[in-house]
Amino acid sequence: MSERPDYLPEHIREKLFHDPRVAEQDLKVDVKERRVLLGGNVSSLQLRHTITEVAQELLPGYEIVNETTVVPATEPGDEEPVI
Repeated sequence: MSERPDYLPEHIREKLFHDPRVAEQDLKVDVKERRVLLGGNVSSLQLRHTITEVAQELLPGYEIVNETTVVPATEPGDEEPVI
């Protein structure tokens, strides 16, 4: 990748957002040396794995550390009442 190092995290975040397999806009991306740290909340374990795979495709040879948290989406009406 020929991006300036300081632009690389935003470039990867944008690529993940626009990839139809991921389409997550609130992911956090940090790149240090040859290590990519991914963070944020995702709706499923499968999506978490997919994000790792796509990041590996985008940055072959980089270590991908996926620290996203799986937070299943709730349907309207499924929320616990606040007392």
